[in-house]
Amino acid sequence: MKRALKFLFVFLAAAAFVFAMVIGLNYSGFKTLFQNEEGMAEGSEYIESTYSLKGLAEFVGEHPEWVSITSYNVNNPDSGIFYQTDIPRTLGATANLFLLIEYERQVLEGLLDPAEEITLKEIKKFALPEISENNHNQLIKEFEEGTAPLDDVVKAMLENSDLVSADYIWFKLGEDNIRALMDSLNVNDSLLPLPYSGMYTRINPSLNDTSELRTMSFDRFAEEVIDIAEQLNSDPNFNRTVKGQFDDDRLSLSFMQERDALAYFPQATTRELTDLMLRLWNEEVLTEEISQRVKDKLRWPMGSEPIARSFEDYGAIYDNRMGLLVGIDFGTSTYDGHTSVQAVFFDRLPVGFWVHMSANYMQEDYQQRLIWDPALYETTQKAIAPDHE
Repeated sequence: MKRALKFLFVFLAAAAFVFAMVIGLNYSGFKTLFQNEEGMAEGSEYIESTYSLKGLAEFVGEHPEWVSITSYNVNNPDSGIFYQTDIPRTLGATANLFLLIEYERQVLEGLLDPAEEITLKEIKKFALPEISENNHNQLIKEFEEGTAPLDDVVKAMLENSDLVSADYIWFKLGEDNIRALMDSLNVNDSLLPLPYSGMYTRINPSLNDTSELRTMSFDRFAEEVIDIAEQLNSDPNFNRTVKGQFDDDRLSLSFMQERDALAYFPQATTRELTDLMLRLWNEEVLTEEISQRVKDKLRWPMGSEPIARSFEDYGAIYDNRMGLLVGIDFGTSTYDGHTSVQAVFFDRLPVGFWVHMSANYMQEDYQQRLIWDPALYETTQKAIAPDHE
């Protein structure tokens, strides 16, 4: 009897320890999942048929409401994949392309010093708890000394899709300069890139009246977002209040509400972004030297063995956040030597299906293989044939 009681005691103690370690230390994460049970099931009916890229291509053809693709050979820009190509989609971190172009312009004109040491403390002012934290943690690991040259901050912004360093760069470049760049690039369908910290704070119903967002013009939204981000940067009390709320209850939105709020963020069409990538490839963005420097920084994926195996040259920006999987890229296939430019946007996806795609890096794989895999390219063309322009 004593041995049985002793065994039971040890078993219960071990179970309590496991519970404390797995559930207790991750309580907020489990709580969030339980609160979003409905969202996690959303789109689950599409998962089984989309484990292969062929299945994903068929999903693309069946759901034009969520997907836009523009992809073509740089030597034949009138022939390619043009799918929902003029539908405005959420830019996400692909907006960092505009920040990168303006950064290189200011460096070449002597307005910014790429070797200037930037403190992590200054960058972290824009960090919001629970918002793309894993991406920002990569930057923290890379800058162990607490400082880094400005040029490395820009590289980390691109490689990690880090929203925090992007906000720091946004203010470093200056609002007037970013607006002037957008005008000079003649991207009429692309809205002004905005500070991410300001956008996420503005859509948080615990911190702002979000009912008026539905009727608010983008210009007014942009003005309020910029003001909020500036206050996060300059007002320590406001900064603590905002971060405290995000610590306590994140965005105060369900996963589905967070996904739907992407509708208020800056948008662009895949046609316009792909045409900009073509101009970049041809070194026609502002100046030849600026274009070359931008392309060099976009080539960060070439350090990956699978990328280097399939591409002679490759450059990209990706983003992955609730309901959103987007990317812009250029690439030269090792198999036939042709070069393509692309923008592939999965926008406001069902939450459960987004989790499936995100966990398996399906969007990035799909986008890359559209360049070097003619079978997937043809499968996609057939899948979208009824809507193929």
